[in-house]
Amino acid sequence: MADKAAARGTQRDRHGRGIRQPLLSNLFRNGGRAKSFDQIVAGACDYLQASWPEELADLKWQVLDAPTLGKDAKAVRRWAVKREEMTIVIYRLPIERLGHPRRTDALHERMHIEEYVFTAVGNLLGKDPWELVPEKYRP
Repeated sequence: MADKAAARGTQRDRHGRGIRQPLLSNLFRNGGRAKSFDQIVAGACDYLQASWPEELADLKWQVLDAPTLGKDAKAVRRWAVKREEMTIVIYRLPIERLGHPRRTDALHERMHIEEYVFTAVGNLLGKDPWELVPEKYRP
């Protein structure tokens, strides 16, 4: 009887709505948003290192959830630069939650994250972020 109940639970089709979905969505499997955010930052940094091999040979990057806020903070930083260590720090939560309210798809989300990576690396090198982009893509 127990076997029958267990088998029935896996084939359940309540009121013709189909089999129930897993409790957790794919968003939370394999690291979820944080992991994909890290992959986008790593991909942008790898691209910049390949484009600027001499200037960015020692580039290191970190992804942290959020910056520490002081008492007098008027804005939340999206990135930081450690010039002496040749490191950029990208803050995930401010970029994801305080960014563009109408990012509708994965491409726009990726472009939004890469914008901050390019800005941070540009600041690290003392260049405008658009100078880091290959000439064929410049406005």
